[in-house]
Amino acid sequence: MKSKILIRFDDICPTMDWEQWHKAMDVIIKYGAKPLLGVVPDCQDPILKIDSPKGDFWEYIKNLQQQGWAIAMHGYQHKYDKVSKGLLTRCGNSEFAGHTYKVQYNKIKKGKELLEKHGVFTDIFFAPSHSYDKNTLRALAANGFRYISDGKTNKAIKRCGIICLPCISFGVPKIKRGYYTAIFHAHEWTKADKAQGFNKLQNLCATHTKELVDFETYKKQPLGNVFFQQIIEKIRLLWKHIIKPPLSKLKKMIFSE
Repeated sequence: MKSKILIRFDDICPTMDWEQWHKAMDVIIKYGAKPLLGVVPDCQDPILKIDSPKGDFWEYIKNLQQQGWAIAMHGYQHKYDKVSKGLLTRCGNSEFAGHTYKVQYNKIKKGKELLEKHGVFTDIFFAPSHSYDKNTLRALAANGFRYISDGKTNKAIKRCGIICLPCISFGVPKIKRGYYTAIFHAHEWTKADKAQGFNKLQNLCATHTKELVDFETYKKQPLGNVFFQQIIEKIRLLWKHIIKPPLSKLKKMIFSE
């Protein structure tokens, strides 16, 4: 089976860096990709207040959706108000994980209502900083969502009524065979240590043009066994959070001498 690659852009909001976004658009249009866009319903994150608000933002988003681009709800306000251990994170900043079911339900409900007020309808979600827990999944299901773009499993699984489409890498993964999500944050390309993100987008599209798919195709991937896939996810997280950090420090100590 050839690989199927979904391109995902996070942090889409009226005040994002539009210069960088237009650079991304040039590449996307050139290669005919149809990405998944994570739209923040009511952005209150000062880091994302870069440009003056785009007056026709919501019409712009609706137009992209009509062209076959998928829209996901990316959190509610993109405002971190909790430090919590989620399903994928280890005591990181969170807008959702760590909150009660009721709090999360209300955030998701308000976010969805705002999107629909602007004529944008979706059943796809992903949280800021990949920070979510089982209460998030339960609250999503109760609000009519069906998919979350996140997880460290090898295959998609269904959790608490939500189909979790995994992101093996939180950036651009190494493409072999299977389903992959490549994640981009266009506003970060102005940073020296993140500037390579634009080149990665160009290279991915040029190298894997025929393997780029839209969300409608991507979501049809087969589901894996929940029990085995959760074991795989736990092993990956154990490596990332517990085993890898001290090994990396040891490696630096050895090669710095």
